[in-house]
Amino acid sequence: MTTDDAGTPPIADRIDDLITAADVAAEGDECAGIIDRLARLGVERVTAPAGTPFDPTLHRAIATLPTTCETDVNTIEATVRAGWRHRGHMIRYVEVKVRVHR
Repeated sequence: MTTDDAGTPPIADRIDDLITAADVAAEGDECAGIIDRLARLGVERVTAPAGTPFDPTLHRAIATLPTTCETDVNTIEATVRAGWRHRGHMIRYVEVKVRVHR
């Protein structure tokens, strides 16, 4: 990790460290505090509720599940790992399981 002249890590490194901390923090006060710190840096957590249409600009399919219901094709079954967006730009896609036609 590099530092600036004041000995502070660059903002990208701090964001990466906070995202890692948020990923491993248990839900609750600790996780909420980290998410608040990220929000002050312009970073927001992105999730994909079940039933949401798959959007490749937000989601990364890491598994597919067969479905026979046409209305469920290309929809999210579950979020595996939350994504993160910084000022409108995805810095990590939401990892999801997607329903596909059997």
